[in-house]
Amino acid sequence: MGLFDGLFRRAKSMAEKAPPVPAGPPPEEAPLTVRAANLQGIGDREAQEDSFAVVNAADPAERDSRGLFALVADGMGGMEDGKQASEWAADFFLQLFRERDRSEDLPGWFYRSVHAVSDSVFHQFGGRSGTTLAAVHLLGDQLHWLSVGDSAIFLCREGGVFQLNREHTCLNRLYLQELEQPVIDKARAEGDEDARRLTSFVGIDRLTEVDLTLRPLTVKRGDAVLLCSDGISGVLTPPELLEAMTLDPEEGCALLERMVLEKAVPGQDNYTGILIAWR
Repeated sequence: MGLFDGLFRRAKSMAEKAPPVPAGPPPEEAPLTVRAANLQGIGDREAQEDSFAVVNAADPAERDSRGLFALVADGMGGMEDGKQASEWAADFFLQLFRERDRSEDLPGWFYRSVHAVSDSVFHQFGGRSGTTLAAVHLLGDQLHWLSVGDSAIFLCREGGVFQLNREHTCLNRLYLQELEQPVIDKARAEGDEDARRLTSFVGIDRLTEVDLTLRPLTVKRGDAVLLCSDGISGVLTPPELLEAMTLDPEEGCALLERMVLEKAVPGQDNYTGILIAWR
């Protein structure tokens, strides 16, 4: 027993004299990591008309140099060649991103590029097709976004979900008309048969409505951004979006899809989403 007592005492003594292990940086000072995932489904439609792209999400060197670029384009089902229009817009925008002069300010590049993409879609399809478009560019902790149409961009921050962009539909005009009525009725505006009709889209003959940031949004640890077609934004509630956006992107996208399918909305539209999180 004396031998074992000696060994235990010696081990304890050595542990007491061992130098402390250097601690890593506090969580609030550790570098931000960026993770991204996506989901896409056909819903109850006959064909998939959404397109999406994510560039440099898994390449830290390129992300630090050129930035992360992501977009969702929802081809318009009521027009011809919706899928071709969304693919054309996505491919052309990606080409412009790769050719971008990095000395050009982001809002200026975004605005010029989306007009070039819209003109290209208009001429390629003769004005017979179009697509919505929502896009983000992240460099460091600076996020710029742009949207045309009714695809949505959501920010999850500190326990809340906020839609960053304004949708280009007749509903906004109907809301303004309600303000002029003796009795304001929000439900009356939302129930109008033209409420969801687009007032702007990529491929229109003259693009005038574009929503974009003039100054970047600084992302914080714990933030998440979701770009999605209205097959998600028009189906899920803010609490449901919040539940998914607080998870890691892969789990969050799986939950978003499960919730959309569980809703079993008659005539469920195509749904596409890209979830980007800062941890």
